Amino acid sequence: MTSEAIATVQAYFESLGTRDMERILTHFAPDVTWAIPGDPTLTPWAGRRSGPEEIRQSLAAFFAAVEPIAFELRSLVETDGQVLAPGRYASRFHRSGQVLESEMILRFTIVGGLITDYRVFEDSLGITRTHLGVPLTPDPT
Repeated sequence: MTSEAIATVQAYFESLGTRDMERILTHFAPDVTWAIPGDPTLTPWAGRRSGPEEIRQSLAAFFAAVEPIAFELRSLVETDGQVLAPGRYASRFHRSGQVLESEMILRFTIVGGLITDYRVFEDSLGITRTHLGVPLTPDPT
């Protein structure tokens, strides 16, 4: 049986895949907090936001800058209203034309069937470098 929190996150991901802004925003509480690591002066969708309108601005910047190539979620894990969503993605950045493949973990806090807090844990340096067209340094491992 799927918990309400996991069902909310799954519905959010379905909406995100459509890039339908109004549909996406229905999953967020009015006082939602949102944090994506990075410097918003370099990657305009990064930074801390609050409320659906600021999330709209972040998503609009992201949609304008990034073309998703692949997105794979692993098993969602829920405890006490928080859902962890580990996965991998590959994205092409329009500004540079470069592709980044990376792992990430997203953390959602769900209250009453709405997302009240959204946190991203990902390679923010790799994203910034790829977005700006700065060559990535090879991973020594």
